[in-house]
Amino acid sequence: MKLNRRLVGAIVGVVAAAGIAVPAIAQTSPKPSKPSELPSVAASAGLSESRLQAGLVAAKRAGGSTDAGIAAFAAAAHTSRATAERIVYSVFGIQGDRSLTGPVAAGALASRLGVPAAAAQRALDRIGALSREPDGVDLHSAGFAAVAHDLGVQPAQLAAALDAVKQSMAGK
Repeated sequence: MKLNRRLVGAIVGVVAAAGIAVPAIAQTSPKPSKPSELPSVAASAGLSESRLQAGLVAAKRAGGSTDAGIAAFAAAAHTSRATAERIVYSVFGIQGDRSLTGPVAAGALASRLGVPAAAAQRALDRIGALSREPDGVDLHSAGFAAVAHDLGVQPAQLAAALDAVKQSMAGK
């Protein structure tokens, strides 16, 4: 996930105004924040500025881009986990395990597909086993289709969600 420097700058301003420490990833912003950017940041997420600020404060206090931070943002901002994850990851970056079969990836896949984290973890484990086969993961194979079916999604949906998770885990 590529960071939007203007977005990070605006959010750093919110976090700084809230009186909490600015995360190291956001300190690389070359420009000071402009309060006039906050409405567009909030609007892009479907949030009011006050809900955005409340979410960022809660996420920071709960540890940033952790499951607890994402959950805290979602609760404080009254938004979905997927929206919270997008904003928290864009501000704080992705911390911890970058494994495509680990709990962070499972949580990201679960939020993208709207399935329980345990089901997403099982799916990633099965896909990991498929990847060790001689031909790797064939998105058109019966094995991949079975994984998608067990999640209650189409194979194309699973493939798109996996691609998005891979990109977010790579920090693009």
